[in-house]
Amino acid sequence: MLKQRVVTALVIAPLTIAGIVALHGLGFALFIGLFIVISGWEWADLAGLKGHMRITYAGFLSVVLAGSYYLSPIPVLTIGLCWWLGAFVLVICYPKLVRYWSSKMIRCAIGLVILVPAWVAMLQLKLLPDGTLLIMLLFFLVWGADTGAYFSGRAFGKRKLSPEISPGKTQAGFYGGLATAMLIAIIMHYVTGKSDLVSGAGIIFLGGCLVVAMVSVLGDLTISMFKRHAGVKNSSNLLPGHGGFLDRIDSLLAAAPVFVALILFSGWTRVS
Repeated sequence: MLKQRVVTALVIAPLTIAGIVALHGLGFALFIGLFIVISGWEWADLAGLKGHMRITYAGFLSVVLAGSYYLSPIPVLTIGLCWWLGAFVLVICYPKLVRYWSSKMIRCAIGLVILVPAWVAMLQLKLLPDGTLLIMLLFFLVWGADTGAYFSGRAFGKRKLSPEISPGKTQAGFYGGLATAMLIAIIMHYVTGKSDLVSGAGIIFLGGCLVVAMVSVLGDLTISMFKRHAGVKNSSNLLPGHGGFLDRIDSLLAAAPVFVALILFSGWTRVS
C-alpha cells in the first residue's frame, strides 16, 4: 500500500505543480475545476446518488462553478467559511447530529458548499501578487500536515484523535502533522527572504500557517465522517493507494477558503 501511495504521488504531484505554475486565467480555472468536478462525482456517491445521477450531479456542479466564475468571491468564500464552522460542530458531536444532514438532498447541498468555495479560493489565490507562491505554500502546508500525521501516527500513535469517525487517526499524528507544517512554514519564510521569525510579522505568519494546518485536519475528518456514514473507506478507486480525488483533496477543501480569508479579510502577512 505504501509503495502504491508513493508511486501515485510521484505521478500526480509533479503534474499538479506543473499545472499550478504554468496555467493562468481560464486555463487554471479549468484545470482546478477538473479536480473539483471529479471530486463532485465521488461526493455524489457519499450523498447516496447512484448510476447516472452521479454524472448529473457532477454536471450540475460544473454549471455552478461556471456561474461562480463571474460572481464576487466574497459571498462564496463566506458561505464556505460558515460551513466549516458548522462542520467543526458536526465532527466533534458525531454521530449525535447525523439526523440533521443524513438526507440525500442535504448531503447534495453540502457537497456544493464544500467544493465550490474551495475552487473560488484557488482562483483568488492565483490572482494575488505572488499567487503561485502562495498556492505552493498552501499545498506544502496541507501535504506536510498529512504526511507528518501519517508517519508520526504510525511511529507514536496510541490515543485516538476521533475514534468514532476515523479510528486510524491519533493525537500523536495530529501534533506530528502540525509540527511538520510549521517546519515547512519556517523554511518557506526564510527561503523567500522574509524578516526574522521573532518579529511581529513573522509570528503572525506562523500563526496563520498553524491555523491553516489545523483546519486542513478538519477537512480530512469531515470527509471521513461522510464516508463513515456511507459505509465506504475511500471515495473511489481512481488513484491507486490513495482512493479517490476527494480523498486526496479533502484537507485542501477546508484549508483553501481559510487561507484566502486570512489574506483578504485580516491582512495576514503573505510569504513575499
